[in-house]
Amino acid sequence: MLWPGESRGEIVAESASTLQYRQTDAGGGSLPKHPRRTVIGYGSLAGVWHLAGGKAVGVPRLRKKSALPEEMRTLPEIGTPTVPNVEKIVAMKPDLVLLTAKLERHRATAELLRESGIPTLCVEYGNYNGFHEVLDLFCRINGTRLEDRAEANARIREVRKICAAVAGEKAPRCAIVFAASTGFTLESSQTNTGCMAALLGAENVRKDDFPLRSRYSYERLLLDDPDVILIVTMGEAEGLKKKFRKEFMERAAWKTLSAAGSGRVHFLPVDLFLYMPGPRYPEAFRYLAKLLYPGKEF
Repeated sequence: MLWPGESRGEIVAESASTLQYRQTDAGGGSLPKHPRRTVIGYGSLAGVWHLAGGKAVGVPRLRKKSALPEEMRTLPEIGTPTVPNVEKIVAMKPDLVLLTAKLERHRATAELLRESGIPTLCVEYGNYNGFHEVLDLFCRINGTRLEDRAEANARIREVRKICAAVAGEKAPRCAIVFAASTGFTLESSQTNTGCMAALLGAENVRKDDFPLRSRYSYERLLLDDPDVILIVTMGEAEGLKKKFRKEFMERAAWKTLSAAGSGRVHFLPVDLFLYMPGPRYPEAFRYLAKLLYPGKEF
């Protein structure tokens, strides 16, 4: 699924040593195959790159190191996930830099790096629907094919098996709340968590897909009355949980909600639902499936 106003990148030519890619951010150019010094500027790309057989020399600073493959957790850091440090990246002398096309700062960084002669790839990867495409691209950059990566294909088959297991089950109605320091919003089915919930057969109380997140009020929650409430936090998790409890759960009418009465209000783990879980998608799908279909074995 594409973001509004954007189009997918595409491979336009390929040889044994290079790959010509027309990129999502309107950039393009030649990317080296078998790169030896790859810098990853966006944490959600790290696991996919590793699953495709790639190595890295630098990563962003993440609150949850568990969101990175174990081999990358002690690598030098090159800035935050939203603000890459161009000087640190250049100093590492990379032969490839991986960024996201979703963030304006990343697109600007990509332009600067390309002007310096550093091959830079901006990719779109916002939910599980984009996972296969990015994984295939990364495999090809590393000189292989997705169909030849046994471990990668095993993860994909496992996700399909989990989704197939809920066929015929009554669809639970869910509200996916995004909690940040700026407030609470409701996620559409095109976010990471929203996409997984949809593939698991759940009905999102929010019907439109864009924007990805929209303002959500306590009164709207009471009217929607979902079967299950899923909360994704970005920032200091404990503080956000406290804020949600104060603004929502401590109010008088909270107990009238179906989700509250059945104990189906869940704060989701950041490393599986804020960050794209990549090779951990089967774990994330299974975790979510158990919340959506309590009592069913997965």
